Amino acid sequence: MKKQKIKIEFIDNFHGLDFPLNHFRTFIQIVSQNEKIPVGNLRIIAVDDEYLRSLHKLFLQDDSYTDVLVFPLDDHPSKEAEIYISGERAKANARLYRVTLKNEMARLIAHALLHLQGFDDQTWLTRKKILKRWLTIWHR
Repeated sequence: MKKQKIKIEFIDNFHGLDFPLNHFRTFIQIVSQNEKIPVGNLRIIAVDDEYLRSLHKLFLQDDSYTDVLVFPLDDHPSKEAEIYISGERAKANARLYRVTLKNEMARLIAHALLHLQGFDDQTWLTRKKILKRWLTIWHR
């Protein structure tokens, strides 16, 4: 299987992370290849809660806070996508789950990549499937 090199751009509009987002470059490449995630160009954008909430409301008609949103920008085989992550939610989740912020950011990135693969988390059953897939990724 030919390795697909993903063009990844990191944008930190949150400015509250204690590490650079490009720390996840290799992780994204490995997950994308192992899970056969169809993405060629990817932007990871860290934002604050209110900005992500406004996107959630605008695009999903849901006026609630969320930790991550993913937007496929086209349907080509090597699609372009944007992943928005709330730095505030990531920090809160890390405290709640008693993991490092880096681990929580990796979980959110993998979660978003699984959405690009077609996984859904709108019901209890589909959330269970995406969690099972995430655990497989994490334990590799």
